Amino acid sequence: MKLTFIWQYSKFEARDWIADLFRPLAGEQVYDENYRIVLDNSLLIDAFLHGRPREYYRMFRGKNAFLLHLNDETYEGGYDHYDNFRGVFRSYWSGIFNPRRVMQIPLGYSGRFEHRPSELNAVRRPYLWSFLGAAAKSSRPEMLKALLPITPQFVKITDQGTGASFGTQEYQRILRDSIFVPSPMGNVNLDCFRTYEALECGAIPILEKHIGFDYFTNLLGSHPLPTFTNWNQAARFLTTIKNDQTALISLQNECSAWWARYKKSLTESISKFVAAPPGEDAGSFVRWTRSVPGSQAVELMRHHSMPALVRRLNLQLQRLRAGGKLRRTFGT
Repeated sequence: MKLTFIWQYSKFEARDWIADLFRPLAGEQVYDENYRIVLDNSLLIDAFLHGRPREYYRMFRGKNAFLLHLNDETYEGGYDHYDNFRGVFRSYWSGIFNPRRVMQIPLGYSGRFEHRPSELNAVRRPYLWSFLGAAAKSSRPEMLKALLPITPQFVKITDQGTGASFGTQEYQRILRDSIFVPSPMGNVNLDCFRTYEALECGAIPILEKHIGFDYFTNLLGSHPLPTFTNWNQAARFLTTIKNDQTALISLQNECSAWWARYKKSLTESISKFVAAPPGEDAGSFVRWTRSVPGSQAVELMRHHSMPALVRRLNLQLQRLRAGGKLRRTFGT
Protein backbone atom coordinates (compact mmCIF):
# COMPACT_ATOMS: atom_id res chain seq x y z
CA MET A 1 0.00 0.00 0.00
CA LYS A 2 1.24 3.47 -0.91
CA LEU A 3 0.29 6.51 1.14
CA THR A 4 0.30 10.17 0.19
CA PHE A 5 2.65 11.96 2.57
CA ILE A 6 1.20 15.26 3.80
CA TRP A 7 3.96 17.41 5.29
CA GLN A 8 2.65 20.04 7.71
CA TYR A 9 6.07 21.01 8.99
CA SER A 10 9.07 21.51 6.70
CA LYS A 11 11.83 21.96 9.28
CA PHE A 12 12.25 18.36 10.37
CA GLU A 13 15.95 17.66 10.82
CA ALA A 14 15.35 13.96 10.21
CA ARG A 15 13.66 14.25 6.81
CA ASP A 16 16.07 11.77 5.20
CA TRP A 17 15.65 9.30 8.05
CA ILE A 18 11.89 9.46 7.58
CA ALA A 19 12.25 9.01 3.83
CA ASP A 20 14.49 5.96 4.29
CA LEU A 21 12.35 4.39 7.00
CA PHE A 22 8.99 4.88 5.30
CA ARG A 23 10.20 4.37 1.71
CA PRO A 24 8.03 1.28 0.97
CA LEU A 25 4.91 3.31 1.82
CA ALA A 26 5.87 6.54 0.07
CA GLY A 27 3.50 7.76 -2.61
CA GLU A 28 2.97 11.36 -3.63
CA GLN A 29 4.62 14.02 -1.44
CA VAL A 30 2.34 16.96 -0.60
CA TYR A 31 3.60 20.05 1.24
CA ASP A 32 0.85 22.01 2.98
CA GLU A 33 1.91 23.81 6.21
CA ASN A 34 -1.42 25.69 6.25
CA TYR A 35 -3.53 22.87 7.71
CA ARG A 36 -5.88 22.67 4.76
CA ILE A 37 -5.14 19.44 2.88
CA VAL A 38 -6.96 16.30 3.99
CA LEU A 39 -6.63 13.09 1.97
CA ASP A 40 -7.61 9.44 2.24
CA ASN A 41 -4.82 6.85 2.18
CA SER A 42 -2.37 9.30 3.67
CA LEU A 43 0.35 9.78 6.25
CA LEU A 44 0.19 13.16 7.97
CA ILE A 45 3.65 14.28 9.12
CA ASP A 46 3.36 16.94 11.80
CA ALA A 47 4.82 18.40 14.99
CA PHE A 48 3.73 20.48 18.01
CA LEU A 49 0.19 19.12 17.88
CA HIS A 50 -0.79 20.86 21.11
CA GLY A 51 -0.64 24.23 19.33
CA ARG A 52 -2.35 23.31 16.06
CA PRO A 53 -5.98 23.77 14.90
CA ARG A 54 -8.12 21.04 16.45
CA GLU A 55 -10.70 21.03 13.66
CA TYR A 56 -8.08 20.10 11.08
CA TYR A 57 -7.31 16.71 12.63
CA ARG A 58 -10.99 15.89 12.99
CA MET A 59 -11.31 15.87 9.20
CA PHE A 60 -9.15 12.72 9.05
CA ARG A 61 -11.62 10.71 11.13
CA GLY A 62 -13.02 7.76 9.18
CA LYS A 63 -10.29 7.89 6.53
CA ASN A 64 -7.44 5.47 5.98
CA ALA A 65 -5.06 8.00 7.45
CA PHE A 66 -2.06 7.66 9.75
CA LEU A 67 -0.14 10.24 11.76
CA LEU A 68 3.61 10.61 12.17
CA HIS A 69 4.10 12.83 15.23
CA LEU A 70 7.61 14.27 15.53
CA ASN A 71 9.49 16.82 17.67
CA ASP A 72 7.55 16.02 20.85
CA GLU A 73 10.61 15.65 23.07
CA THR A 74 8.94 17.39 26.01
CA TYR A 75 5.70 15.35 25.79
CA GLU A 76 3.65 18.55 25.48
CA GLY A 77 0.44 16.81 24.50
CA GLY A 78 -2.11 17.20 21.76
CA TYR A 79 -2.60 13.43 22.03
CA ASP A 80 -6.36 13.71 21.82
CA HIS A 81 -5.79 14.28 18.08
CA TYR A 82 -4.53 10.69 17.79
CA ASP A 83 -8.12 9.44 17.99
CA ASN A 84 -8.77 10.79 14.50
CA PHE A 85 -6.28 8.41 12.86
CA ARG A 86 -6.18 4.67 12.24
CA GLY A 87 -2.72 4.48 13.78
CA VAL A 88 0.09 6.73 14.97
CA PHE A 89 3.86 6.70 14.62
CA ARG A 90 5.96 8.91 16.88
CA SER A 91 9.51 9.57 17.99
CA TYR A 92 10.54 10.00 21.65
CA TRP A 93 9.47 6.86 23.48
CA SER A 94 7.21 6.89 26.51
CA GLY A 95 5.30 4.22 28.38
CA ILE A 96 2.16 6.38 28.36
CA PHE A 97 1.39 5.30 24.78
CA ASN A 98 -0.48 2.10 23.92
CA PRO A 99 1.93 0.03 21.75
CA ARG A 100 -0.99 -1.59 19.95
CA ARG A 101 -2.06 1.77 18.55
CA VAL A 102 1.09 3.88 18.68
CA MET A 103 4.31 2.63 17.08
CA GLN A 104 7.30 4.43 18.58
CA ILE A 105 10.40 4.86 16.44
CA PRO A 106 13.94 6.15 17.07
CA LEU A 107 14.71 9.80 16.49
CA GLY A 108 17.07 8.84 13.66
CA TYR A 109 19.84 10.80 12.02
CA SER A 110 19.87 14.44 11.01
CA GLY A 111 20.71 15.33 7.42
CA ARG A 112 21.86 13.01 4.66
CA PHE A 113 24.16 10.12 5.51
CA GLU A 114 25.87 7.97 2.93
CA HIS A 115 24.70 4.39 3.32
CA ARG A 116 27.98 2.62 2.78
CA PRO A 117 30.21 0.33 4.79
CA SER A 118 32.75 2.13 6.92
CA GLU A 119 36.22 2.17 5.43
CA LEU A 120 37.96 1.86 8.77
CA ASN A 121 37.53 -0.91 11.30
CA ALA A 122 37.88 0.01 14.94
CA VAL A 123 41.64 -0.42 15.31
CA ARG A 124 42.37 1.73 12.24
CA ARG A 125 40.36 4.69 13.45
CA PRO A 126 42.53 7.54 14.83
CA TYR A 127 40.20 8.54 17.68
CA LEU A 128 39.13 6.28 20.53
CA TRP A 129 36.22 8.65 21.05
CA SER A 130 34.90 11.96 19.82
CA PHE A 131 32.33 14.54 20.78
CA LEU A 132 31.12 17.58 18.84
CA GLY A 133 28.41 19.65 20.45
CA ALA A 134 27.32 21.91 23.29
CA ALA A 135 29.00 21.08 26.59
CA ALA A 136 27.14 23.05 29.25
CA LYS A 137 23.74 21.34 29.25
CA SER A 138 22.14 18.13 30.54
CA SER A 139 24.71 15.53 31.69
CA ARG A 140 27.45 16.71 29.33
CA PRO A 141 29.69 18.40 31.93
CA GLU A 142 29.92 15.07 33.82
CA MET A 143 30.56 13.22 30.55
CA LEU A 144 33.45 15.49 29.58
CA LYS A 145 34.95 15.51 33.06
CA ALA A 146 35.02 11.71 33.08
CA LEU A 147 36.21 11.15 29.52
CA LEU A 148 38.60 14.00 28.73
CA PRO A 149 41.59 12.30 30.42
CA ILE A 150 41.20 9.36 28.00
CA THR A 151 43.02 9.63 24.67
CA PRO A 152 43.18 9.62 21.67
CA GLN A 153 40.13 11.83 21.27
CA PHE A 154 38.58 14.57 19.17
CA VAL A 155 36.49 17.13 21.04
CA LYS A 156 34.84 20.21 19.55
CA ILE A 157 32.76 22.31 21.94
CA THR A 158 30.24 24.50 20.15
CA ASP A 159 28.94 26.67 23.00
CA GLN A 160 32.20 28.25 24.15
CA GLY A 161 33.04 30.51 21.21
CA THR A 162 35.88 28.29 20.00
CA GLY A 163 35.42 28.97 16.29
CA ALA A 164 33.17 27.95 13.45
CA SER A 165 31.18 24.76 13.71
CA PHE A 166 31.81 21.82 11.41
CA GLY A 167 29.85 21.25 8.25
CA THR A 168 27.94 18.03 7.66
CA GLN A 169 30.66 16.29 5.66
CA GLU A 170 33.39 17.17 8.15
CA TYR A 171 31.19 16.07 11.04
CA GLN A 172 30.57 12.73 9.39
CA ARG A 173 34.31 12.35 8.70
CA ILE A 174 35.04 12.76 12.40
CA LEU A 175 32.43 10.12 13.25
CA ARG A 176 33.97 7.71 10.72
CA ASP A 177 37.36 8.32 12.34
CA SER A 178 36.01 7.49 15.82
CA ILE A 179 35.59 4.13 17.52
CA PHE A 180 33.21 5.40 20.20
CA VAL A 181 30.85 8.38 20.28
CA PRO A 182 29.47 9.30 23.73
CA SER A 183 25.82 10.19 23.27
CA PRO A 184 24.59 12.08 26.35
CA MET A 185 20.99 13.24 26.51
CA GLY A 186 19.79 16.06 24.27
CA ASN A 187 17.97 19.10 25.59
CA VAL A 188 15.50 17.29 27.85
CA ASN A 189 15.33 13.76 26.45
CA LEU A 190 17.75 10.84 26.42
CA ASP A 191 17.17 10.32 22.71
CA CYS A 192 19.29 12.41 20.36
CA PHE A 193 20.42 12.41 16.74
CA ARG A 194 24.05 11.70 17.69
CA THR A 195 23.28 8.08 18.61
CA TYR A 196 22.04 7.18 15.14
CA GLU A 197 24.54 9.37 13.30
CA ALA A 198 27.32 7.44 15.01
CA LEU A 199 25.77 4.13 14.00
CA GLU A 200 25.44 5.28 10.38
CA CYS A 201 29.20 5.94 10.39
CA GLY A 202 30.17 2.60 11.89
CA ALA A 203 31.00 4.12 15.28
CA ILE A 204 29.73 2.80 18.61
CA PRO A 205 27.52 5.19 20.59
CA ILE A 206 27.81 5.16 24.37
CA LEU A 207 24.41 5.61 25.97
CA GLU A 208 22.96 6.71 29.29
CA LYS A 209 20.38 4.96 31.40
CA HIS A 210 19.03 5.69 34.85
CA ILE A 211 18.09 3.43 37.72
CA GLY A 212 14.69 1.99 36.90
CA PHE A 213 14.61 3.60 33.46
CA ASP A 214 16.50 2.06 30.54
CA TYR A 215 15.15 4.27 27.75
CA PHE A 216 16.98 2.64 24.87
CA THR A 217 16.04 -0.91 25.76
CA ASN A 218 12.42 0.24 25.96
CA LEU A 219 12.74 1.86 22.53
CA LEU A 220 15.06 -0.49 20.65
CA GLY A 221 14.60 -3.79 22.44
CA SER A 222 17.67 -5.88 23.17
CA HIS A 223 20.75 -4.17 21.70
CA PRO A 224 24.55 -4.40 22.02
CA LEU A 225 25.23 -0.65 22.50
CA PRO A 226 27.31 0.11 25.63
CA THR A 227 25.00 1.71 28.20
CA PHE A 228 25.91 3.06 31.65
CA THR A 229 24.21 4.71 34.61
CA ASN A 230 26.99 7.29 34.96
CA TRP A 231 29.91 8.57 32.93
CA ASN A 232 32.56 7.34 35.36
CA GLN A 233 31.43 3.81 34.48
CA ALA A 234 31.78 4.68 30.81
CA ALA A 235 35.29 6.01 31.42
CA ARG A 236 36.33 2.76 33.10
CA PHE A 237 34.89 0.82 30.17
CA LEU A 238 36.89 2.86 27.64
CA THR A 239 40.08 2.57 29.67
CA THR A 240 39.68 -1.21 29.85
CA ILE A 241 38.81 -1.86 26.20
CA LYS A 242 41.01 0.69 24.42
CA ASN A 243 44.01 -1.66 24.08
CA ASP A 244 42.04 -4.82 23.33
CA GLN A 245 41.95 -4.86 19.53
CA THR A 246 39.98 -8.09 19.32
CA ALA A 247 37.28 -6.76 21.64
CA LEU A 248 37.07 -3.45 19.79
CA ILE A 249 36.61 -5.05 16.38
CA SER A 250 34.14 -7.59 17.74
CA LEU A 251 31.98 -4.91 19.40
CA GLN A 252 32.08 -2.68 16.32
CA ASN A 253 31.01 -5.56 14.07
CA GLU A 254 28.25 -6.59 16.48
CA CYS A 255 26.83 -3.05 16.70
CA SER A 256 27.00 -2.45 12.94
CA ALA A 257 25.32 -5.77 12.14
CA TRP A 258 22.63 -5.16 14.75
CA TRP A 259 21.89 -1.67 13.39
CA ALA A 260 21.50 -2.95 9.82
CA ARG A 261 19.12 -5.68 10.99
CA TYR A 262 17.19 -3.31 13.20
CA LYS A 263 16.54 -0.76 10.43
CA LYS A 264 15.35 -3.45 8.06
CA SER A 265 13.08 -4.96 10.70
CA LEU A 266 11.69 -1.55 11.67
CA THR A 267 10.76 -0.70 8.09
CA GLU A 268 9.03 -4.07 7.75
CA SER A 269 7.14 -3.51 11.01
CA ILE A 270 5.97 -0.08 9.85
CA SER A 271 4.54 -1.59 6.66
CA LYS A 272 2.77 -4.32 8.64
CA PHE A 273 1.33 -1.75 11.05
CA VAL A 274 -0.20 0.16 8.14
CA ALA A 275 -1.44 -2.98 6.38
CA ALA A 276 -3.25 -4.21 9.49
CA PRO A 277 -3.99 -1.28 11.84
CA PRO A 278 -5.09 -2.46 15.29
CA GLY A 279 -8.58 -0.97 15.30
CA GLU A 280 -10.61 0.51 18.12
CA ASP A 281 -10.74 -2.75 20.07
CA ALA A 282 -7.04 -2.25 20.80
CA GLY A 283 -7.92 0.39 23.39
CA SER A 284 -7.09 4.06 23.66
CA PHE A 285 -3.96 5.60 22.16
CA VAL A 286 -2.78 7.05 25.47
CA ARG A 287 -2.85 5.36 28.88
CA TRP A 288 -4.79 6.90 31.76
CA THR A 289 -1.56 7.78 33.59
CA ARG A 290 -1.11 10.76 31.26
CA SER A 291 -4.13 12.44 32.88
CA VAL A 292 -2.54 12.37 36.35
CA PRO A 293 -1.48 15.91 37.38
CA GLY A 294 2.28 16.35 37.02
CA SER A 295 2.70 13.35 34.71
CA GLN A 296 4.59 15.37 32.10
CA ALA A 297 7.10 16.61 34.67
CA VAL A 298 7.58 13.10 36.06
CA GLU A 299 8.14 11.77 32.53
CA LEU A 300 10.85 14.33 31.85
CA MET A 301 12.52 13.84 35.23
CA ARG A 302 13.14 10.18 34.34
CA HIS A 303 15.45 11.33 31.55
CA HIS A 304 17.66 13.41 33.84
CA SER A 305 20.55 12.51 36.07
CA MET A 306 20.58 14.50 39.30
CA PRO A 307 23.14 17.09 38.05
CA ALA A 308 21.22 17.43 34.78
CA LEU A 309 17.98 17.92 36.70
CA VAL A 310 19.55 20.68 38.80
CA ARG A 311 20.71 22.44 35.62
CA ARG A 312 17.25 22.10 34.11
CA LEU A 313 15.55 23.56 37.21
CA ASN A 314 17.99 26.48 37.28
CA LEU A 315 17.32 27.16 33.61
CA GLN A 316 13.57 27.14 34.16
CA LEU A 317 13.93 29.55 37.07
CA GLN A 318 15.93 31.89 34.84
CA ARG A 319 13.16 31.77 32.25
CA LEU A 320 10.56 32.53 34.89
CA ARG A 321 12.51 35.56 36.05
CA ALA A 322 13.18 36.79 32.53
CA GLY A 323 9.84 36.15 30.86
CA GLY A 324 7.39 35.23 33.57
CA LYS A 325 6.76 31.77 32.11
CA LEU A 326 8.34 28.45 31.35
CA ARG A 327 9.18 27.64 27.75
CA ARG A 328 6.65 25.61 25.77
CA THR A 329 7.54 24.16 22.41
CA PHE A 330 5.28 25.40 19.63
CA GLY A 331 7.66 25.41 16.70
CA THR A 332 8.53 28.35 14.47
